[in-house]
Order: sequence, then C-alpha cells, then structure tokens
Amino acid sequence: MPEHPDEAVKREKEEELAAALRNAYAPGPAPTGPTADAYQLAGYSDGLIGAARPDCDVLRPHYDSGLKWADSNNPQPDDPLWGGGVRAGVRWDGTFWRDLTRYSAGGPLFWSAYLKPGTAPGLKNGYWLNFGGGRAHLAADDPAQILSGASQRLYHDPATGDWRLVIEATAFVTHATLNVWTGAKHGGTNPVGIYSRLSGCAPAARLSIESAG
Repeated sequence: MPEHPDEAVKREKEEELAAALRNAYAPGPAPTGPTADAYQLAGYSDGLIGAARPDCDVLRPHYDSGLKWADSNNPQPDDPLWGGGVRAGVRWDGTFWRDLTRYSAGGPLFWSAYLKPGTAPGLKNGYWLNFGGGRAHLAADDPAQILSGASQRLYHDPATGDWRLVIEATAFVTHATLNVWTGAKHGGTNPVGIYSRLSGCAPAARLSIESAG
C-alpha cells in the first residue's frame, strides 16, 4: 500500500531532525595538531581549589577520623598536617604535564600533575601533592596507575568529544578517592579555555586553563 503523502512528508521531516541532532551532538574529531607539554590553572594559588569550608572540609584531617597522630620523636612521611596534606607532599603549583614515556596510556592529549619533570617516588618528590585543604597520592607511586589513585589531570575525552579537567584528593585513613572538582570544555584544538563545573565538593562554577609556556 503506497505511503500517504502527508506521512511521507512527516517521515522526511523526522529524518532531517534526527540527522541535525546527530550532527549537533556527535563527538568531534580528536585534535591532531601539536599541543604544549604543560598547561596550568589560570591564576592558581594554593587554596584556589579544595579549601572552602564546609564544602570540602572532608579533605582536612580530623581528630575523630581514626587518624594516628604524629609522634614528634618519630616523624613519618605520611604524618598528617593541620593545614591539609601530609609531610611527604609538595605543594601543587596548579600545573599539568605530558610525559608519554612514563604514561603512554593516555596518549598525547593527556596531562597530569604527577608527570612533572623530575618527580619520583619518595619523600617530597611530587607523588604526594598537598593542595587546598588536602592531599592527593599517586597509586603505588606508579605513573602507569595514574587513574587508580587520586589524580589531577587534563585530557581530551574521545567518548564525548570535549576536554576534561579533573581534580581529586585522597581521603585520610581510608585512602578513598574524593572528587574535588570536575569540569568540561567543548571544542577547541587544545585544552586552553574555560571549564564549566560538572561535579565535586568545590563550588567554583568555572576554572580556566592556560598554557604554562
């Protein structure tokens, strides 16, 4: 039975609308041009992220959290600090680095605070990062396990076609990963630009990434 003209017109319009929606929301191609080896949070200073109270108070050490408090006669690298973080940590400077030798799994469009040149396992070498009211720790001090611990990272997400900025912290006692701030930026050939908040305890609506060079 032939299709009624009105039905044919309706079907054609529906197909056009579906095509337009697919085109509008389909992930764009991954950037192919050169990108910088390092990017940084614009205007970063310690406390910009993760220091707001009570929003991110969970990042700070507490007497009732089950922590074993430091013995001044026997200091340990993982002793908690009142201002957040641990004694083994260095203060994060808000920079993200790319290193395909130490972390090839992320590809050329992945940067992490742990990949800063010169960082290594051990006391104050950068795998414990103090920032704001807390700290982040690379899982097993192993760059190949960046996604297994708390990680400050910047990358292009091929599944969504946008750029992602993720700032995480390591909980005291449990070592659980805490989402401090996650945001996204759509489009562009590099990660520079303004990211809008998607989730996390820190309430900042937007953060900006700029080239570190």
